[in-house]
Amino acid sequence: MIKDIMNKPYKIELEGKSYTLEYDNKAYAELEQLTGKGIFRIYEDFIARNNLKYSDCIEVACCAMLKNHTEGEIAKARIALNEKKFLFLQNIGAITLAFVEPLTPPEILQKERGAGKKQTLKKKKK
Repeated sequence: MIKDIMNKPYKIELEGKSYTLEYDNKAYAELEQLTGKGIFRIYEDFIARNNLKYSDCIEVACCAMLKNHTEGEIAKARIALNEKKFLFLQNIGAITLAFVEPLTPPEILQKERGAGKKQTLKKKKK
């Protein structure tokens, strides 16, 4: 059995309804099926190059909902994102983090989280 990845939920709001985004192995597999692209190709287009087509961006958001929402709820979210494109942009931070964070090696996440903290230096005793 495949061990699940380290993921964390992110919240977004679409038309007054709250959605929880959380990527796991099933969500990544579904995203690959729906887009016809591998995860790292999607990562490159979505994150590095910022040129993923909008329909695939919607799938990035909707596949993250699989763990916590019904098919009906996801269908409503997909319709809202298709009809009102600004909703994706309003929530792009959470969508991006939900997609990227589980793909990021833990040692890099620890380094990044520690970078923002002030570190106190201890004086050496002679």
